[in-house]
Amino acid sequence: MNVRTLSPAPAVRHFDVAALARDTLRVQAQALGMPPRALDRRAAERRARASRGLTALGAFAGSRLVGFAYGIPAGRSYPWRDPVTARLHAAGRSVWAEDSFYLCELHVLPEFQGRGLGTRLLTSLCSRATEPRVILTTPHRPSAARRLYARHGYHDLVTAGSDPGDDDPYVVMGAQLPLLPAAFRAAQAA
Repeated sequence: MNVRTLSPAPAVRHFDVAALARDTLRVQAQALGMPPRALDRRAAERRARASRGLTALGAFAGSRLVGFAYGIPAGRSYPWRDPVTARLHAAGRSVWAEDSFYLCELHVLPEFQGRGLGTRLLTSLCSRATEPRVILTTPHRPSAARRLYARHGYHDLVTAGSDPGDDDPYVVMGAQLPLLPAAFRAAQAA
């Protein structure tokens, strides 16, 4: 008789992005289908961004970082947030540009995808936000990430980065907080 034991689910806990900058970049690269060290040159930038007051959660299999998510509260400046909020204002969606938690990054190693880890990171991080809304950017093309966000109430607010010559436009998505899975939203609407 063969008995297969499941490894324990990765533990999700707060972590210091600056201390694990290279690890976050390696997870991000692999999650995006790049070689593990493809983004290592951004380590100093990632450390600098971490000093801005990020709320960060990591998923750890033992001591190995296998997924992470981080965001920043509405009142704090973040390099990517400024062009995103400018696009929202230009599209007449100013309410989304103000008093919204900005989900900066969410990535899970491919071998840990499809197990609910992205959902745990997303919902756990957003449950810590004090703002009434959350915004994020993601590539415009269909993806597992876009499906994950839609299942939790995110909808497209504005397509950005679609200037001539831009091969990979992104979309700004937003959701009301707290995040609710589709089944709960449907029950509330009935």
